[in-house]
Amino acid sequence: MSVILLVVEQDENQMKYLPVIRKNTNLGFSEIKKRIENGSPIMECNLFKDNEDDAKLEKLINELINDGTKIRLFDGELIKNKEVSVEYLMNRFDRYKEIQKQNEMLDDLMYGED
Repeated sequence: MSVILLVVEQDENQMKYLPVIRKNTNLGFSEIKKRIENGSPIMECNLFKDNEDDAKLEKLINELINDGTKIRLFDGELIKNKEVSVEYLMNRFDRYKEIQKQNEMLDDLMYGED
């Protein structure tokens, strides 16, 4: 199972995205600022372990991108060759949702609908 690390690149518009990060991560403003300055992840998520965590990560990414925030995503480690694109991650989310639907349909066919 992949652990996705979300890193926000520091810029002069912190006041625009700090409230969004705080709302979605429950981190304090000083902790968020410290993590951004250090290049540390503001969020870590074990993909497909908990649907709520997946939804939070997806929502946060979309809100940050809509605000014009520059983000970087890493698969497991904060090293260059582990960086993944937003498009790649969103495709994984979409594919996972498709598989969930297919599994539900198969369950319905095999066990009948309740």
